[in-house]
Order: sequence, then structure tokens, then C-alpha cells
Amino acid sequence: MNESDIRRIVGRCHISESNRRVMRYFISKLRNGHATFRALPRQQRHFLMRQVIAVHEANQDLYVKVMRGIF
Repeated sequence: MNESDIRRIVGRCHISESNRRVMRYFISKLRNGHATFRALPRQQRHFLMRQVIAVHEANQDLYVKVMRGIF
């Protein structure tokens, strides 16, 4: 899974949702859901979680900037 796939899936989540909820949504969109996620090696799962959270936080940051009129 590449970064554009992660951005596309995480982009459907509202920015006020918690990281945990976004992660659950992301896992649910994998081909076999949680089974696919658990089949990944632990290190790869942690890397994927960090990427999902980073994309979600970037979306939150963008929202704040837009609402403050910075962009």
C-alpha cells in the first residue's frame, strides 16, 4: 500500500475523529480487514499506523490553517 492509498482512505475521515477511530476505519477498508492487518509483520503494522496517524494529523493541521485564513 502506498502513501496515496493511505491519504485517500484517511481523507474520508472527519478531522475531529480520534486517531484510534481513524485507524479502525483504515483497517476496515483493507481487503480482509483486521485479518489482513494482523497478518502483517509487527514492524510493518507499526509503520503503517504511524503513516495513518501522520496523514490524519496533516489533515487536521490543514483544516486549522484554512479556518484561520492562513491559506
